[in-house]
Amino acid sequence: MALDVAGAALFLFGGIAVRLSSNEQLRTQRAKKIMTIKQLMIVGVLGSALLVPPLSAGESPAVSPTDKTVVSKPTNALERLWTRDRLTGDWFGVRTSLADRGITLDVRLSQYYQGVASGGVSQNGAYGGTVDYRVNIDAHKLGLWEGFSLNMHARTRFGSDVNSDAGSFALQNTGMLMPLPGDYHGTNITGLTASQFFPLFAGRVGNVTVGKLDMIDTLTGLFPWVGYGQDGFMNANGMLPILPWIGAVQGLSLWGGSLMTVNTKYKMPESGIIVAGTQNVTTSWDVADSFEDGVWMAGFHRFFWGDPDGKIGHITVMADGSTKSQASNDRNDIVFIPGQGLATEQKNPWDISAFLYQEFWRAEGNPDRKANFVIGGNAGPDNPQFAQWTVFANVEAHGPLEVRPNDRIGVAGWYSGLSDNFKELASPVVDLRDTWGVELYYNVAINKWLHVTADIQFVMNERANDDIAVIPGVRMVMDF
Repeated sequence: MALDVAGAALFLFGGIAVRLSSNEQLRTQRAKKIMTIKQLMIVGVLGSALLVPPLSAGESPAVSPTDKTVVSKPTNALERLWTRDRLTGDWFGVRTSLADRGITLDVRLSQYYQGVASGGVSQNGAYGGTVDYRVNIDAHKLGLWEGFSLNMHARTRFGSDVNSDAGSFALQNTGMLMPLPGDYHGTNITGLTASQFFPLFAGRVGNVTVGKLDMIDTLTGLFPWVGYGQDGFMNANGMLPILPWIGAVQGLSLWGGSLMTVNTKYKMPESGIIVAGTQNVTTSWDVADSFEDGVWMAGFHRFFWGDPDGKIGHITVMADGSTKSQASNDRNDIVFIPGQGLATEQKNPWDISAFLYQEFWRAEGNPDRKANFVIGGNAGPDNPQFAQWTVFANVEAHGPLEVRPNDRIGVAGWYSGLSDNFKELASPVVDLRDTWGVELYYNVAINKWLHVTADIQFVMNERANDDIAVIPGVRMVMDF
């Protein structure tokens, strides 16, 4: 039983088993597809670059301090296509008309090619992607009541990833974790919420949200540097201290709700609570099932400083826990009961987190060009969590070059300490160690609707006998 518990816990992410495939036939089929798909992506990137409209002799690009993109004035259909906000444009005015009436529609295609070049569990490469469909309905613009909105987020997942090839806790591609990780293909509504804003005291408004929560959206709303895993860092560990949270919930689509205050000066959540079920509901709509095994609860408060028009900073303190029982990872808690077999004591996970965000540079005349750093971490008991504590730090710059105001660059590092109890419990199966990693990316804004990111990661996984995994990758994001 101890071996079974260790093996099951080792390969869990959010309660969803991530299968480490040993099927050589499947790997051979995937390998045959990789070069063709990789070549198509390269051709697409190069083709897009060739479509950049050249400037005439002596012509200067038109630059506005509030415009993120450096472009020449559109003079023909090709240039208008290239300089529009989204690939499909305004739909002959339909998109703007709908937005004026409170209905916004957005579609985003994210494609990834990523590989484990050396080290890790196994060397492999894979192509995959997601399509995000977002619908927002503003009731006030529809002539109904003020402050109310409905939000829907559906996702399609296709292709494959190498999330399990670098290590069980490497998590090197956040974007491919939804709707479900592993070899999942399909389309699901991962988020469907109703939200109501209401006035509070000076400088604050309240917000209550209920429904099916897409947790990556929820975390991006609380911590904007997450960027849905599509704009900035790709590795989840470089954005938030993920590992100690694993096990408290099973999955990233949960029924629940939140009650928050929003600081209108800084336009960010200031304090609040989040309550959600612990069972994943990506492929279902059963509210009762979501709460069947318990409730996850989190509370936070954020302290702000600085001028919103200058360099701001804030500290966020957060505590969370779950009533969902987890098996103890202390082998002394595993006992043999005659007639019943092996049994283990059940415990509830919890942890405390803190995050420091500070902007240290802003360009004059363009507040969107800025640089910031984030330092954070969390800690909890060594039982039942398999990861007892995590620290991380990252530095990002938006518009690092004046001639590239829409580009984005970042570097991140993290270290996660696994529970000594968990290491001892798993030792008959595999020798475990603490994990750490580093990520560096550069996001090139080809234009407003097309971004290409080059990414490299170095990850030391949890298996003591594996070498450091070197993980290069490329990401292409298109907004339709």
